[in-house]
Amino acid sequence: MSMAMQMATFAINYKGHPFMESLSENRPLLWSIALSGLAIVGLLSGSSPEFNEQFSLVDIPTEFKLVIARVLVVDFVAALLVDRVLQFLLGKGTPRLPS
Repeated sequence: MSMAMQMATFAINYKGHPFMESLSENRPLLWSIALSGLAIVGLLSGSSPEFNEQFSLVDIPTEFKLVIARVLVVDFVAALLVDRVLQFLLGKGTPRLPS
């Protein structure tokens, strides 16, 4: 769960221009976020028993896996919603050039 929350934090808080390159231009970060998401889905689904054994994960019931998946999706959506609402209310940060 902490891996999913950390991935959501990076994906949502990365602002791109004008401070940095955009997420589509920053391929290493984009691939890192995408592969982390795939790893989370793979670990949660239990699709690879060898992988689960490597990480010492215990097999959990399908109903609980669905609850965890819902919690992770709600966490991501809620964080994105809070970010966008605050960005709307407070405005985007723009760099100030000294005059």
